[in-house]
Amino acid sequence: METRPANILSGKKASRACLAFTCAALSVIFTPSFAHEGASVPHEHPTTDTRATPREAATHVTGQIARSRGENTSAKSKVRFEIRDGYRIVTANGVPDHGIGRFPNSGNPNVLSEQSYTFRIPLDPQPPSAPVLTSDRVHRDNGYLFGVALNGVPFEPATGMNWTPEGVRRGGRPGDWVHEAIGGSVNFGIDHANAHLQRTGAYHYHGIPTPMVGDKQPTLLGYAADGYPTYGPLGYKDPTDARSPLVALRPSWQLKTIARPEQPQGPGGTPDGRYTSDFEFKPGSGDLDRLNGRFAVTPEYPKGVYHYVLTAAFPHVPRGFAAPPDTSFRRTPGEGPNHVEQRGDRLPVGDRNDAPAR
Repeated sequence: METRPANILSGKKASRACLAFTCAALSVIFTPSFAHEGASVPHEHPTTDTRATPREAATHVTGQIARSRGENTSAKSKVRFEIRDGYRIVTANGVPDHGIGRFPNSGNPNVLSEQSYTFRIPLDPQPPSAPVLTSDRVHRDNGYLFGVALNGVPFEPATGMNWTPEGVRRGGRPGDWVHEAIGGSVNFGIDHANAHLQRTGAYHYHGIPTPMVGDKQPTLLGYAADGYPTYGPLGYKDPTDARSPLVALRPSWQLKTIARPEQPQGPGGTPDGRYTSDFEFKPGSGDLDRLNGRFAVTPEYPKGVYHYVLTAAFPHVPRGFAAPPDTSFRRTPGEGPNHVEQRGDRLPVGDRNDAPAR
């Protein structure tokens, strides 16, 4: 089966054929490998990958929760992609096809449970005419999951924990001092795959799902809610030439150099990556645009496609969309992420290097 994506680099459109694949009843740890028949080239990754998580992400550390020894859940990964009525339809139970960290843990009291996901991914999103450099060209991610991985696990970069003068509270709003899941001063219990659990037991990625990433070519990891493919951190140095060297692509977000506002307007101190607002976009400082995206050839899209890239450094997972996201990715009101603990609405503000144990 073959899918021919839109010829983004030349501005021409190519035909798109039917794509369907099923990965059902997969072992969480012990299945050797499986293939995803995505676009024109099958994508394969081992479920027994044991490479270490990149531990340094700009100024902060990732992968603080060790990999579980043995199978820590009886649930099996179930996911199906199919083409129907102009969409990729994804049905999944949200259980990853790789081992997960130990849950509950000191930063996350939750237990993995199967979900019932149905997502619609547009097949033909309108491609941006140029790299997305200004905020007025970004479709906001308010209330939306970013996308879904090929194993049926959602990408969700933001947290619901927000700094206030009285302490850390749930329910951060855009523009507030929202704690980052990777690098914040609150322990979110992120595991080796840069993921953890919501109160509902939903496993989700806040960064690169490292067990899925290969090192021989750009790795298709999944699709965003607006329809664009999402890749791992490696890409071709020359975005138009698949024969050019494979390099780790750099985001164009940098730490701000101006101190944060003092209380009560802000937490004060020097920006160090614990809050989303510690970062600013600096065009040209990296390889990617404001949405961690770029136009480039990939194994699945040899004529080129606009796609998102997950990176070890902020923003890890993009914080917005190049096209309108499908409403199937909108979280149910009142059921947004809560990644720390179930009791109380306020937590003490912990030091970055001495997060409160929970």
